[in-house]
Amino acid sequence: MRWLGIILVAIGLSFAFRVTQGIDEAQRAVVKAFQVGARDKAPYLYAKTKGYKEISAILASEADDVGSKVFAIRTMNLASKAITAAFVGAEELTPIEAPPKVRGEFQLVDIEEIRDRLEFLRNNRGMNCSPKELGRAEAFYDALVYELSKEEPNSALVLRFYNEANTVSRIAESKLKVAMENELECYTGVKKVVEAPPPPPEKPPKVVEKPKEKKPKLVEEPLKITARIHFDFDKYNIKREYIPILNEVVKTLKENPFVKVRIEGYTDIIGPKEYNVRLAYKRAMSVKNYLVKHGIPEEKIEIVGFGKERFIATNETSIGRLTNRRVEFIVIRIQEE
Repeated sequence: MRWLGIILVAIGLSFAFRVTQGIDEAQRAVVKAFQVGARDKAPYLYAKTKGYKEISAILASEADDVGSKVFAIRTMNLASKAITAAFVGAEELTPIEAPPKVRGEFQLVDIEEIRDRLEFLRNNRGMNCSPKELGRAEAFYDALVYELSKEEPNSALVLRFYNEANTVSRIAESKLKVAMENELECYTGVKKVVEAPPPPPEKPPKVVEKPKEKKPKLVEEPLKITARIHFDFDKYNIKREYIPILNEVVKTLKENPFVKVRIEGYTDIIGPKEYNVRLAYKRAMSVKNYLVKHGIPEEKIEIVGFGKERFIATNETSIGRLTNRRVEFIVIRIQEE
């Protein structure tokens, strides 16, 4: 029993190490977006970014390692878009997923109604009149889609995500309808002008030339977030459970022309050094092949195999060695010209 307890503690520590890193990086992405003013200049994208980060933490607390990483990558992707929007002064709607077929006990969850409400908001300037609510509602709708798409959804998470998406989307709808009824500027796009009486004549003020304002440049420091997948002993084939993470990397690279990825392969300590270097490279190459197969240009991908070095966990336990047998993706947002 004592050894069982030690094994369970080791599993818990390994899981916590992998998951909390993704959450920390998602938080840093949100902070970086905040620092460039995205909260006020790109409120829709910033709210959706924060929603994704919150969802990543929720999934981690429910031991959904893959889901937590998926939404951490989505956080990075949206943070990148929010930063760009803050500099150019214009936001664009981001895609939302089609609702899955709801099975069994979850048929009482009316996800179609939420989707219809979001479409109404998106098609009627909801991003202008209730941007924060729309962004958050879309984030939790995506979380609901993710959870309901599982073979065995977590009923507590389904209810949590549904309630948040439903409540916030209704608030957004209410704000939009007020704007429509009162023909507010956010809806009409036309600013109401109230004519004032002409001011009395006065001496013209002395003209003082203001210094020309410098246009802001994009942050030169790359915005990074690390995803990670693991391999069985002496294998380099991709395990099925990590496909959702790879698909998020594909999506991120397709949506961001100024993003590239470095794929780093690693092994555990077992085996000759030269063999492990080749094995690490094969692991990185298998991931590259997956990305290329799904439409990512080869020039946007770098690969390297490190072999038995840069360990992130002990090699004294099977869980530690599994943690070290990995491929990491370093997604980097580079400077726009």
